[in-house]
Amino acid sequence: MNSGKLITFEGLDGCGKSTQLEKVHDWLTSRGYTVLKTREPGGTKIGRQIRSILLNPEHKELQPESELLLYLSDRIQHLQETIIPAKKAGKIVLCDRFHDSTVAYQGYGRGLNLSSIESIVEHCINPYAPDLTIFLNISPETVAVRLEQRQKQTKKNRLDLESLNFFKRTAQGFKALSAAEPERYVCLDGEQKIEVIHHEIVAVLQKRFHFQDLS
Repeated sequence: MNSGKLITFEGLDGCGKSTQLEKVHDWLTSRGYTVLKTREPGGTKIGRQIRSILLNPEHKELQPESELLLYLSDRIQHLQETIIPAKKAGKIVLCDRFHDSTVAYQGYGRGLNLSSIESIVEHCINPYAPDLTIFLNISPETVAVRLEQRQKQTKKNRLDLESLNFFKRTAQGFKALSAAEPERYVCLDGEQKIEVIHHEIVAVLQKRFHFQDLS
């Protein structure tokens, strides 16, 4: 697992992480690196089916505990089928969300006690922790504005329909996670302009991994 890298992008809905992941992908590939971009949920064929269940706004009856286990199922499949083989092959894996989102959204946002899944996390997820997590910090109030703007282009998914208080609790979760692992987490202001954030991320990547131009 030492040859490749796993870099995850985290933050509240609408923080711009997917945009920044795409820009990092382009930057790394232009320098000659082999990069795999992926996401959770939905980074495998099975995961895409799980994603359709999780994000369908019609699934209002989905229980929080069921939601939690679906995310874990997606993650374990994703790790074994996609992430671990890619890292072993020396690829740089850029992942849109990982286990931190489960802790923040299901643990803090939903208020679930995650102790019931500790054994699964310890054996199936923690050994493959990200080499770096880029967290784009925006306020819950900004989430509401950006999701409203996004609705003009695409339909809201099940999580987009959550309350402001839900996103406030989730934000507290990310705050706690970043404070607990300052070496892994890099927290950036997600309310800046896209290019400003991109340049900050590139600076972090160059400092942390010393990426050279291989092209």
